[in-house]
Amino acid sequence: MLNVGKVNVPVCHGVTRRGFLQVGATGLTGLSLPNLLNLERAGAVEPARARIRNCITIFLVGSPGHLDTWDMKPDAPAEVRGKFRPIRTSVPGIQICEHFPLMARMMHKVALIRSLHYRTGATHENGQRWMMTAHDFNADSVKPHSGSVISRVFGPRSELPPNVILPGPIGNTGAGPLHGQTSGYLGSAHEPFFLNADPAQANFRVADLEVPSGQSGTRLDARHRLLAQIDDLQRRTDSRTTQMHDSAYHRAFRLLTSARARAAFDLSREPDRLRDRYGRNTFGQSCLLARRLIEGGVRYVTVNHFDTVFNLSCWDMHADGGGLNNTYLDYERHLCPQFDWGFTALIEDLEQKGLLQDTVVAVLSEFGRTPRLNARGGRDHYPDAWTNFLCGANIRGGQAIGSTDRIGSRPHNFPIEPPQVLASIYHGMGIDLDNTMMPGPGDRPIRLVEAEPIRQLFA
Repeated sequence: MLNVGKVNVPVCHGVTRRGFLQVGATGLTGLSLPNLLNLERAGAVEPARARIRNCITIFLVGSPGHLDTWDMKPDAPAEVRGKFRPIRTSVPGIQICEHFPLMARMMHKVALIRSLHYRTGATHENGQRWMMTAHDFNADSVKPHSGSVISRVFGPRSELPPNVILPGPIGNTGAGPLHGQTSGYLGSAHEPFFLNADPAQANFRVADLEVPSGQSGTRLDARHRLLAQIDDLQRRTDSRTTQMHDSAYHRAFRLLTSARARAAFDLSREPDRLRDRYGRNTFGQSCLLARRLIEGGVRYVTVNHFDTVFNLSCWDMHADGGGLNNTYLDYERHLCPQFDWGFTALIEDLEQKGLLQDTVVAVLSEFGRTPRLNARGGRDHYPDAWTNFLCGANIRGGQAIGSTDRIGSRPHNFPIEPPQVLASIYHGMGIDLDNTMMPGPGDRPIRLVEAEPIRQLFA
């Protein structure tokens, strides 16, 4: 069974007309928009002139404290500055945490955004929605993940889906299921493909790309022919279904029958030395797999660094002694080194493969963490100020855009809101934000994002 977004596609257990229509109909609204060719003709999209052709988003679920990582305040009081020391980087005047020595050496490639903020709530889900969709929303108006937007605007480039999330979707982070990692109103045709497997496991393989045991390729072909016959029947009886053909079922068959798709997910083709360089952990191997997928034709890959914040070592540093007991030791021993290895290996690898020149890597998180340590020596949720960063393509590295006040409590200059980050990525990929529309409530066309790009990001 293939898992395309939240749609389970029983490709070898029978395809019913009712089941096919149920899956296909969810994509009806999104598929009614102009395709890429029409958008290009209208001047709304100019991919040929865009410097960014691909995007890898690394999402740090739980959110690192900005004062402990990329916006340190060494002259602040001890309860503000925390336990880590800043170190110099390859850019004079920019310092970052001592536990990112590899990143410090390539700071000339990185553009820090130190003045992010929003004011709609301090749950993980609030920040996830903002940073993944450029909107906050409720269950009645679910907005699409940025990768789903890219899928809708540009479409697939190969047999691989245009939007992949590794290693799996975000799960329980405390306040409900609305994380911003679905296609929302764009429908099933643009749902992310979730790997749902751990690429760090010795026996890693994508089970979804294997024909189930006991099912022959001939039988799979027969099922595909049956689906085509259903399509033809529906075209004769209901013209609306001509808009459903790029359904989850068709995506499933393309993946199952493509040797190129299976090869892109095959980490055993990489040398052991390179896999070691990324780090033999879920995050590191997911970053390596992201590079392979971009190389194979995927346009947008999201790497979730963790799928929950409970009962594991993650960025959510409350130090509460219970299920959220992450501390400075977790940062020092596990989280910072793991990120430092995986992120810098990805940048180096993309550059050596000739992919960095048209691929942007965006490192995002939900929010910052409180400027003052709590009574237990941890930091709590804080959406009033934090740091994210971008690298690659025509991103002008070696700069820090915006700043916070002396204790990192609020933007001091050039305040930036989350939608501006995604607007920058869309703009860099050649999308005219004023003229490219998506379906809103009642199919009324609306802009992708109500924000302008951060012009300082671009060279």
